[in-house]
Amino acid sequence: MNLPNKAEIVVVGAGPAGSTAAAVAAKAGAKVLIVDRKNHVGVPVQCGEAIGKSKSELEKLDIPKNSIVTEISGFRIYSPSNIPVTWYRDETQGYIVNRRVFDKELFAKAVEMGANTCLGMSVTGIIWENSLPKGVLGIFRGEKVEIRADLIIGADGVNSVIARETGLRSYIRRKDLDTSVGYDMVNVELDEPHWMDFFIGFEVAPRGYVWVFPQGETRANIGIGVGVGFGEKTVYQYLLDFIEKHSIGAKICKNARPIEFRVGAIPVGGPPKKTITNGVILVGDAAGQVSPISGGGISYAMTAGTIAGEVAQKCVLEGEVSEEALSAYEKGWREKLEEKFALGLRMRKLLEVMTDEQLDKLAQNLSGDNIVDLVGGRVKKVWKYIKLRLKEPEIAKMLKQVIKGEGRFIEEEEEEEEEQ
Repeated sequence: MNLPNKAEIVVVGAGPAGSTAAAVAAKAGAKVLIVDRKNHVGVPVQCGEAIGKSKSELEKLDIPKNSIVTEISGFRIYSPSNIPVTWYRDETQGYIVNRRVFDKELFAKAVEMGANTCLGMSVTGIIWENSLPKGVLGIFRGEKVEIRADLIIGADGVNSVIARETGLRSYIRRKDLDTSVGYDMVNVELDEPHWMDFFIGFEVAPRGYVWVFPQGETRANIGIGVGVGFGEKTVYQYLLDFIEKHSIGAKICKNARPIEFRVGAIPVGGPPKKTITNGVILVGDAAGQVSPISGGGISYAMTAGTIAGEVAQKCVLEGEVSEEALSAYEKGWREKLEEKFALGLRMRKLLEVMTDEQLDKLAQNLSGDNIVDLVGGRVKKVWKYIKLRLKEPEIAKMLKQVIKGEGRFIEEEEEEEEEQ
């Protein structure tokens, strides 16, 4: 097939954000082209594959049914001393999905809606004319190519070329990144195959956590995310220590064997100040639309991708792709998600300063409902509970600052510094 050299909208990246945006825009009649450097969408897998939402929120997301591996009904968060904070419901509250199938099905839907595709193309830059973006430059089958477009949607991940070329995000600070490694494993001894387990603490996963996500009765995705620059060991060594030495990890993994190994980088610094400029929209990891506390981004990518697709098709239809015209996207996704990201940033800072002893005390006083309310942004409800119950003044003070955005946990303007 010949490579198209023009489109109304070129979407760079065929992950959940890009494919969702492309499907929405193409369905509305826009001429969309999706380009991706991979030849096989969904491979390699680089995340834990979990989508955690309430049942009502899950129903709003177009989750490919054939990608669902496990329905999730609860979770346990283990403190450094293995004190569990447990939460569960009788109905589905999330999914573990097969990202190979999940990403490819979202991509296929975009194509079925009318989007054109170009796989195996590495985007290297933007076509600039009179300081305005007019398409993308790339390498396809060893040849330099140009694709002209009225609008670019940058959905090209944590190392986004589109974000860097436009200056919307020129770099990511080390402290705003997590590195992750993980295994798919068989013969895992799971006592609750429909619950997700998380393990926190400086000795287990500095500014991060170990996850155990079930993929059936005896299979699981077991991985770890660690803040860059935190801890004295490699992220891989922390994972090995959990599997081989941790009192719970070693027990559930004593007969486990790996069938896949994964490596990834997760942007946990929140979105940049702007995710649009003339002729360009950023979405998904490229826009930092990832939970700073959990590193999860699939549902956020699909939510923002839907808004991006709606705004993009309207703007190209009307022939107006200025920053002002695209501001409906900025406003739309921030109204839905920005407060959650801001709270997540403050909670991430809390993990950076709390000791393992304090985390143990916190686990003894918080409930699973408290955790769900915090992640969901229902902070007033949590603060009311904390004031009535928590008898640790220093921890209560820290939580108050996190919830209300005070003291050391308030969002501050920081001078930009070149990434070393």
